Amino acid sequence: MSEIDEFSFDDDLFKLDDDIEEKKQLGTAKNRKVDDDTEDFKPEKDSSDSIRKRSSRDFQPDMDALLITAQSSMIIEGMKKYTERDFSSGNLPIYLEALNGVNLYIKILDRNPKNYHKLKAVINADPDCQEVEKIAFNLYKKIFGNEPETDQEKLVAFEKFSALFKDAVNRATIATSMKDIKKYFLLSGGLDEIKVSQLVASNDDELKRDISNLQRYIALGLAYIEKGNVEIIKGLRGRDLNNYVVRGSQLLAYYFTLINNERLADYYARINTIYSKYFVVKD
Repeated sequence: MSEIDEFSFDDDLFKLDDDIEEKKQLGTAKNRKVDDDTEDFKPEKDSSDSIRKRSSRDFQPDMDALLITAQSSMIIEGMKKYTERDFSSGNLPIYLEALNGVNLYIKILDRNPKNYHKLKAVINADPDCQEVEKIAFNLYKKIFGNEPETDQEKLVAFEKFSALFKDAVNRATIATSMKDIKKYFLLSGGLDEIKVSQLVASNDDELKRDISNLQRYIALGLAYIEKGNVEIIKGLRGRDLNNYVVRGSQLLAYYFTLINNERLADYYARINTIYSKYFVVKD
């Protein structure tokens, strides 16, 4: 018999396959045992599917509560300055924060009254929040003769409160502008035409911003003069406001003349002439 005939394929090769299969089955059994033992520790599909994830709506009342308590102290500070009739430029940031705070109350109540109702526990527990609500509701009562009861009436109350701070912001803004435009005038009081001309020639960004702001502030000043006897800051009434309009319109007229905008140059020149010749203020 040849050496090849003496080698048994049946006895050796297929015995190896049997061993592999045996080990595989044993391993499968062990794995099944491990799976059975760890089954109790696997999360249940049904339970994970049944849990609803929190959406932004769920977190909204929590965020509103944080914001409303933080802003209420600024509202109280703004109201303190308002009752002192102090609309000086240094108080402008306080009035802006107070205005943002009242507008937050408006936003919450207008967007979703139910959220505002949920916040009542927070409002009732916070002295500043209580004071803000009290001021708004007393303001409503002073205007309409009774305290607000419905959500719509409460919304109106906060809108009236907001208007009060808008007025404060306007006055403090004019006071700030009065200080800002001094850099464009000589100590003698006249307009520094050389400085303004140089800034225009260099296309100065600060000057352009100041001019843009001044246009709005002069309009505010004219509205207050029309209203009559308005105090911007303590002791600063009609005559000082009239002087601000005169100086502001002079700067605007000269600026627009330099940049060849005849329409606006003529407009502010007329304002300057009117308020320079006459003390135009309603007492």
